Amino acid sequence: MTAVLAIWNDCAPEGLEHFERWYIREHLQERVAVPGFRFGRRYEAVGGTDRRFFAFYEVDSPDVLSSPAYLERLENPTPWTQEAMRSFRRMVRTVCDVRAAAGDLAGGFAVVVRADSAMAPTPGVGALVAGFAREEGIARVHLWTAAARQTPADTAEMRSRGKDQLCAGALVVECLRRGDAERVASALSRELPAGLGISGGHVITVYALLCTHQRSQG
Repeated sequence: MTAVLAIWNDCAPEGLEHFERWYIREHLQERVAVPGFRFGRRYEAVGGTDRRFFAFYEVDSPDVLSSPAYLERLENPTPWTQEAMRSFRRMVRTVCDVRAAAGDLAGGFAVVVRADSAMAPTPGVGALVAGFAREEGIARVHLWTAAARQTPADTAEMRSRGKDQLCAGALVVECLRRGDAERVASALSRELPAGLGISGGHVITVYALLCTHQRSQG
């Protein structure tokens, strides 16, 4: 089953310059080079009050995120990574199964509904996601739920930034334009589709796509 590593975080102001340089000049390239990684994407919030940054990495299966090759990276952070970890704040990090996805485009904006308490999608959620993806201004829709197996929490990299929070899952609606994203976010704020199975605490944020790094096929 395809999986994603989903990450939300803030950054200490004094570390922001290094954080930005590290992310686009080293981190995305290093992570996507790990066997089983397909691509990584970075976003920055343009609406909402949650974490400033959101990123996700698509991988072949959840097992990739506990593989020897990936754990070797987490146990041996580069000097740039060690410095960047000190600036991470309010980190949410969760390995997720891709429960449903529809649409064949990548949008410039994403509405992200993160379920912090509970998420139990109904059996018909695939049809719900497919219908959502056909709406005007929507490029692609993803539905993720927390995987049974998470990355070990005691690696050198994780210890250097403190304890991460887990989420129950997320709905990610990629949109063509910011106006589309704001419309979708407003509708979801009024009422979440029951089929998503989200109960308890959740947060809705509009993010702008910053960059994508794709695994080389060569």
